[in-house]
Amino acid sequence: MKIRNEKGFTLIELVMVIVILAILAAVAVPRFINLQDDARVSTAKGVAGAVSGAANILHSQFLLKNTGYILGTTGGPDTGILFNANISGATVTPGNTVLTNGSNSTSTIAINLGGATNYTMTITLTGNGPQVGYGF
Repeated sequence: MKIRNEKGFTLIELVMVIVILAILAAVAVPRFINLQDDARVSTAKGVAGAVSGAANILHSQFLLKNTGYILGTTGGPDTGILFNANISGATVTPGNTVLTNGSNSTSTIAINLGGATNYTMTITLTGNGPQVGYGF
């Protein structure tokens, strides 16, 4: 009498594994989609932090050495806030590039990270220093 050595999975076991994997995928995919939005917001906050830091550094140089600074663009001049923020990977468009220190005026800055959403921040250069705000 021969004993049959059966190896492998039955069709029902394979179907159950596929069903469990499908349920896990249905739960996990929406979480990964939201991670992209969170990453874009975090990148925009990083750009806003770089702009704020560059503005504060230039303002401290103004207080110490009486050097002027402007909002500028990412292409220059070297006394420009956006140039000193050293931004890469994002398109930053200022509303008014000639905003100078002590002018008590406000400009908006649009940040585009390659998606459909633009993030907007405001910068005000006053006699007391730069004030940067964003709501994202």
